[in-house]
Amino acid sequence: ALIDAYVAEGLVPGAVVGVMKPGRFAPTWMTSGTTEFGGGAPVSATQSLWRIFSMTKQVTGIAVMQQVAAGKLSIDTPIADIMPEFREMTVLVDPAKGLESRPAKGPILVRHLLTHTAGFSYSIAWDGPLEKEYRRQGLQAMSGGALVTPGEALAPDLATYMKRLATLPLRSDPGTSWFYSIGLDVAGALLERLTGKTLDRIFAEQLFQPLGMHDTGFWVSPAQQKRLAGLYAWRDRSWKPLEKPELIDGPASSSWSTPPVMLAGGAGLVSSASDFARFLQLMLNEGLFEGKVLLPRGIARLAMSNLMEPGTFFNGADGFGAGGRAVLTETTARDPKKNSVGTWGWGGAASTLAYVDPVRQIAVVLMLQSLGNAKGPNLERLNPAVASDLSR
Repeated sequence: ALIDAYVAEGLVPGAVVGVMKPGRFAPTWMTSGTTEFGGGAPVSATQSLWRIFSMTKQVTGIAVMQQVAAGKLSIDTPIADIMPEFREMTVLVDPAKGLESRPAKGPILVRHLLTHTAGFSYSIAWDGPLEKEYRRQGLQAMSGGALVTPGEALAPDLATYMKRLATLPLRSDPGTSWFYSIGLDVAGALLERLTGKTLDRIFAEQLFQPLGMHDTGFWVSPAQQKRLAGLYAWRDRSWKPLEKPELIDGPASSSWSTPPVMLAGGAGLVSSASDFARFLQLMLNEGLFEGKVLLPRGIARLAMSNLMEPGTFFNGADGFGAGGRAVLTETTARDPKKNSVGTWGWGGAASTLAYVDPVRQIAVVLMLQSLGNAKGPNLERLNPAVASDLSR
């Protein structure tokens, strides 16, 4: 009923929800509508492809935790041990006024990258002096596509990106505050440096191939491009609301049709609902998928727990795990819009959502493509619908 309402209200042309339970991979699928307004194909859990943007952060976070499990590093390893250019970092004196800085009070640790507490910022989320410098130097969320304003400097390859980033101040001392950032992009670069492999290969070897995620990657083949759902924006490039949604990327012409210059561990992946459901099944099963252990149970639990420093919170009350929020307080009995305690998950810029709920023993994925619609699909509408189904 919820996703039918999304379509009926004109928020999206189509959507798909998958719900997984522990054990073997046997999702319950619900689909509605088509992949484009006025056309496209019927939405499919397996065939429709979606730009998942920041849900990429969950994948990067778990790939890092697999390296933790392998003993290659720990969550408290200073990243400068692997990326020496980050050894002598400085911190802004006043983020609102300029780039004047002082020495950082401590090193950036791996856990800080995973939880947005390293002190980095995001060019797409803020507009202070540091963010303007990010944009000037091409330190974008991606190397092209919907999250880069035309005319701005494009992101370079990851190695060049890190060299530039290491010369700029941090917004805050590492570990002291949560600030949405390019931390997971730095984590992707750290994985490349640690393994000597490119991020796409790391993801393929560690996660996508073992899980059977054959339609997930940083770009699409010509055959896959035909299966892309239309990406619709509800705001213009200056973020002013539009009277009706505008198609900004689709199967006829897509920024994901060629390999990107920067493999963005924070925002770059395309996936199907079925593929991402496999990833969530792995985490719901605490590292086990169809008889294969891809992550030891203890490390899987650690990845979905609060990894932030004591006294640091997300939104004042929540924790943050490896690439996703970690809910700290149980409030669902009095507010069905909330998630259960222990829930780990995140969303993407186009209103995609994914989470693992250890209390209700489910994982949920929502795929659609609605960028910048404040009235549109969100957890406040999804969670009551899930709770209603579970209470039947």
